[in-house]
Amino acid sequence: MFIIKRTLIIIMGLILLVYLSGCSNKDKDNIYGTYKFEKVSYLTPLSSSTIDFVNEQMEDTKYTIQADLFKIQSTDYTVEFNSPKYVKEKIQNNTSVLSYDIDTLIGSDVDYQYTIYDEDGDKAKWRLYVSSDCLWVGTYVDNTANGSEIIMDIYKLSK
Repeated sequence: MFIIKRTLIIIMGLILLVYLSGCSNKDKDNIYGTYKFEKVSYLTPLSSSTIDFVNEQMEDTKYTIQADLFKIQSTDYTVEFNSPKYVKEKIQNNTSVLSYDIDTLIGSDVDYQYTIYDEDGDKAKWRLYVSSDCLWVGTYVDNTANGSEIIMDIYKLSK
């Protein structure tokens, strides 16, 4: 009887260990998938394009976000990073004139962001913004004058 209880406890412990290790990667697993462009959520005032024009141009764009690939396929161009690194970060609130808080740009439901690094470990200038029910992708440039970042655009994605 003691051996049966002991075996049962060991088996339950192993099951719990496997379950908990699976939960630790849950956030990243939630971002993986194939998405399509839904709409422009933000476009920098520095852009020479209008939101309507960008919405039309990006209409058939497909985004592949996987552990080993970050790829954007549009009718005009393709962006591809093999072996990207997605670094989960707290939302950064920038304070320069052309940098707005994410809450201002796409709402206060954004839980966290992933900065994307290429296979060489360099920032790819792409970032994912994640909420419980939405995913956005954005581009940014460094504002070398004060070290902040200027968000160029943010697009809402859908599965």
